[in-house]
Amino acid sequence: MTMLIPVAAPRLWWRTTAGNVRRWVPGDPDIEDGHQRHADRDAQRWPLIASVVARVGDALAAGAWQQDPDVEGYGLVALDGYPGDLTRTEQDIVAAWFRSSEAVQFDPWFEPLTNGRHRLWATMPHFGAGLIPIRGGALGYANPADTEVMGAGWADVYAVDLEELDGLDWFDVADPLNATFRAALVTAASGTFPSTADPTPPAPAAVGKRRWWPFR
Repeated sequence: MTMLIPVAAPRLWWRTTAGNVRRWVPGDPDIEDGHQRHADRDAQRWPLIASVVARVGDALAAGAWQQDPDVEGYGLVALDGYPGDLTRTEQDIVAAWFRSSEAVQFDPWFEPLTNGRHRLWATMPHFGAGLIPIRGGALGYANPADTEVMGAGWADVYAVDLEELDGLDWFDVADPLNATFRAALVTAASGTFPSTADPTPPAPAAVGKRRWWPFR
């Protein structure tokens, strides 16, 4: 089976190794919080989840996605063989990783993590040589409504962000997904709103492909 996985703002994602991500999640969030957030945490097959998440990241890096014709700002990644034997809950976790309201999200130059501590902690040991896709946070505000609130100097904020990004010796700008992310930041720093999704019309979905929208 081939399933279409919706990805929010596909041009605003970046990725890196689990070793680099660990600085944002150095310990078990459940221990830090003093309670286990999800009772079924240990029932999930996190290696399988990590594998699918990495595959979606690879597709984004390869430009192997199409604009979602139904939801503005979303792209669709088609994964062959997905969901396989993943449970409904495991599929929900994968889908939430890339959904706007629940995306694993933070910026490489900004220490606080916006969202995704528990999922990152559970999957980090299982990515191996694969890269972890992460949605950037600041670029989500590079739009007419939010920059009006930010004021006339909004582009200067992104210029500072760009300078900080370029000062990171571990950020691999040669990676195509990271290059796209940096290009979006350059666009914002110039005072122009970056594209969040492919502006070209999507190709017709192949027969047999289904979209996965979780309900959990």
